[in-house]
This record gives sequence, C-alpha cells and structure tokens, in this order.
Amino acid sequence: MKPSFHARPVNGPFEDPCVYVRILREKRALLFDLGYMGRLELGNLLKITDVFVTHMHMDHFAGFDTVLRGVLKRDIPLRIFGPENIIQCVEGKLKGYTWNLIKDYPLKIDVFEINEDSISHAGFYAENSFRKAMHPTMIFDGMIKKEPLFKIQGVLLSHQIPVMAYSLEEEFHININKALLTEKELPVGPWLSDLKKAIREGSSDDTIFEVDNKTLSLKDLKEVATITKGQKISYVMDMAPADENIEKIIPFVRGSDILFCEAYFLEKDRDRAEERHHLTAAIAGRIAREANVGSLEIMHFSPKYRHCADELYNEAMREFKG
Repeated sequence: MKPSFHARPVNGPFEDPCVYVRILREKRALLFDLGYMGRLELGNLLKITDVFVTHMHMDHFAGFDTVLRGVLKRDIPLRIFGPENIIQCVEGKLKGYTWNLIKDYPLKIDVFEINEDSISHAGFYAENSFRKAMHPTMIFDGMIKKEPLFKIQGVLLSHQIPVMAYSLEEEFHININKALLTEKELPVGPWLSDLKKAIREGSSDDTIFEVDNKTLSLKDLKEVATITKGQKISYVMDMAPADENIEKIIPFVRGSDILFCEAYFLEKDRDRAEERHHLTAAIAGRIAREANVGSLEIMHFSPKYRHCADELYNEAMREFKG
C-alpha cells in the first residue's frame, strides 16, 4: 500500500518537538507543534496549510515567526489550531510588528481555539493589518477538521495547563489495481487522482471520466479501486503522567500506525516527571502497547539524558513490546 501521508520530526529528540506531515501527491503539508523551524526548507514550509499546536510554551510555539515570514505573501490561508489562549498568543505575536505596508498582501490567518465543548474562531488578515476579527463559535465534539481525504481529532489533556493531543486519520485508503488497469487497457496517470477524489467525495456513479480517448463512468471504473483501512498518525506531547490523562489518551490513539509521543524522563525519575508534568519513557511505551499502535516514535527528551539517550529508547521499547 502506498501511503497517503509521510510524517517526520523536524528536529532531534533533545530539541523542539515538531512533526511535519506531507500529504503525498498534493502540494500540501500539516505541522504538529510550532517550535524551532530553521531546518525546514522554504519549499516545504510553503506547503503548510494547517498547524496543530499542543500548547504555547516556547519550545512548542517559538517558530510562529519563521512560518509567518515564509508564507507572508502567499494567497493560501494558514489555519492554526490550539488550546485555550492561542488566539491571544497569535494576536500578541502579530502585534510585535508594524504592518503599514501589507494591505495588498493576500495572506489570511485563521486561528481556532479549542475548549472543552467549543471552538472559538478568530481571523487575522493582511488586508486589515492583522487586526483581530472574531467569527461565530463552533461546537467541539472531538472533531477538529474533516475533509474528504482525512479527519483531525483532538483531546484536551493536562500539563498543569490545558494541552491538546491530535490524531490524523485517513477516512479510508484507495489502492489502484494496476493489473486490472492493464487488462482494461487503461493508462496510469493524473486521472487516477480524480477517480480517488470522486470516490472519497461520494460522487454519483454516472460521473464521467475521459481516459485515453475513452468515455467511462465512475461505475465502470470503481472496480479498479480497492478500499482498505486508512492511515492513522497520533501526536502526544507534554502530558502529565496522571491516571486521568492516560485513561483519555489510550483510546484516543488506539490503532495508530505511528504514535509520536514524548518520553521526557526515565521511570527512575518518576518523581521529577510528576513534578514537571511530563511522561516517562516507560509510560509512553505502555500507552503504545495498550493502544495497539503499529509503531512508537519517542521524542522530546530532557537534556539530562543527552549522554544516555539509549536508556530512554530501551525503556520505551521494553514496555511497548511487552
């Protein structure tokens, strides 16, 4: 199965946690957390359409300026999602600059602040010098964003302050049967993307496709596509090792193909983990095992383990593999 998403950390495990998710076959990417962005080339940065921030501590939010500078003249909107106070924090960042020469720029920034049962929406648009404009509040029922290709869900946790964990899930995956294409004398080409889009959007069976000088309906073509389970990627950072958090996060990340999870401390330093509201590597491994995830990638390590990072990996993997 060719994946729809390719996810990778932007930085090393002792640096700011950020995961960049490229949506393959589209000129588009998603970003989870907004720390140091210096390693992202401008071409990759320009693909970012949606940013999902766990919380606004500096190591998760300091890269806002880098992203803003990169997309400032872009006509594709930038959407930012996060927990309580993210609207205020974005507004504060934007107020740190003078914007008298940008009224002809097309950039629109929409910020979505997620609370227990509602999502507040603020717009900051270059044409108005990024003055805040509030939009109607929406209901939050766990769903943050839904498109034909994927959905983003979130859950509120505690890090002494509210933090968000996120999951990116493909609604279903579409595999193309190349042997059947050959049998039907149909070429591989861009039309297959249109076919997949029509299937995802539930288009009518009589939708017409022009393929290699042939006129075919969606009904004629559906048999070359096989529907399978979609990808799921989850992202969990800066979560206190409290039972309430763990009981929430296990069902939330269940069945993920990959779980990106913090492992800030070793279990031998559990007291320190509780004091600082972070997970241990052992807890990260246990969450992954009990949630039956396919792969666990731990990140966001305390600097105190810089010379013994293997201990964190080994502890997490022992718990994960059981």
